[in-house]
Amino acid sequence: MTKVFGIIGDPIEQVRSPMVFNTLFRERNIDAVMVPLHVRPNQLVQVLEGLRAIENLGGVIITIPHKTMAASFAFNKSTRVTIANAANALRPCEGGWECDLFDGEGFARGMEVAGHQLDKKSCALVGCGGAGAAIALALLDRGVVRLSLFDTDRKKCEDLAERLRGNHKTEITTSPPRNGDDIVINATPLGMNPDDPLPFDLELLRSDAIVADVIMKPPRTKLLTRAAVLGLLTQEGRHMLDNQIDSIWEFFRLPTPKQ
Repeated sequence: MTKVFGIIGDPIEQVRSPMVFNTLFRERNIDAVMVPLHVRPNQLVQVLEGLRAIENLGGVIITIPHKTMAASFAFNKSTRVTIANAANALRPCEGGWECDLFDGEGFARGMEVAGHQLDKKSCALVGCGGAGAAIALALLDRGVVRLSLFDTDRKKCEDLAERLRGNHKTEITTSPPRNGDDIVINATPLGMNPDDPLPFDLELLRSDAIVADVIMKPPRTKLLTRAAVLGLLTQEGRHMLDNQIDSIWEFFRLPTPKQ
């Protein structure tokens, strides 16, 4: 029987996961399909309850704006989910859902694969939602010396900082990007639409700073385009997904490809 996977978000047009996973299913001769599911926030509870009744459901990926809410559905959750209070992958289990969070590791690995060292760097993160929380946790695990968090929702920002301080001794502040930051990351939805404002002021950054985005469509956001014009190094959002595929694949208990 065909195994069904989904990715849940609002909006959903920007997601790359169905293309990536369906290609892998074909290449690895696996009878499975991943479909995008457009779900409004006020419908997430009903949708997840309904999906649990599907016998051939393998699991779901969670994207904006549902990652924080998805964590509350977990019957079993990883330490990452507990600390970040966010989840981006759910699989059905006896009694409910198991969930984990792979965005942060995907982002960190993507930076490392591109040759960008994280250890001993000063990082600024704009956006403290599910993806931002995951990235913040991964950066701290990689040994950054300073992490500044910023979000227009001040309470969300302070709450995340407090949770992270309870698990790490790194200096964590709640302030916008500044000239001393080595790496500045956009973890907000700003940039998905062409008329979106920039999430932070690029003119404040030093000339050798790295600007990273989590947005996958468009691949070159206005932020990254303008950063490149200023001579700054950039990192596209697609790397965050590409470098967590193997972890999600294993989490969904899909067969390991033969070497």
